[in-house]
Amino acid sequence: MIDAKTNQRLTTIELGGGAGNSQYDARSDRIFVTVDGREELAEIDPTTDQVAARYPLSGCKGSHGLLIDSENRLAFVACEENSKLVVFDLQSKKATATLAAGADPDVLAFDIGLHRLYVSAESGNIAIFDEQDRALKEVFKGFFAANAHTVAVDSRTHCVYWPLQNVGGKPVLRITVPIDK
Repeated sequence: MIDAKTNQRLTTIELGGGAGNSQYDARSDRIFVTVDGREELAEIDPTTDQVAARYPLSGCKGSHGLLIDSENRLAFVACEENSKLVVFDLQSKKATATLAAGADPDVLAFDIGLHRLYVSAESGNIAIFDEQDRALKEVFKGFFAANAHTVAVDSRTHCVYWPLQNVGGKPVLRITVPIDK
């Protein structure tokens, strides 16, 4: 933990493996972190700076990317080593689904208005899912662009931003807009 004002270390929280992405969940007032090597989701209490609980991520190898849908009490975990996406129910504290994603899934973005999840991957493959009844339905999966492993979405306009590091020797920002929904 780092003090944002002074940039000084306050304490270290031992996870027992590699720290993947972390997300704060306002509904539970907890921080969740993927723990690579243990293939679990760690729940941290920010008032004590301690791991409050650990949950197995069944079907995941190389847990890394993380996105929390606080409204629907779900967490989505990208698993780099086996190209999977795990859906984790924050109410029951269990993995409820394991879905195929592009090779080396990395960054996730969620359009709150459309209830659409975007999964980008270092392989250039992307996966797009619609969230319906607290489950995911695949909309698209396939190659998008080389190194398309970063994604951001504007839930107001539904524009999806894909920064690409090298397209013909230049960095490019591709912007997509869903046409059906």
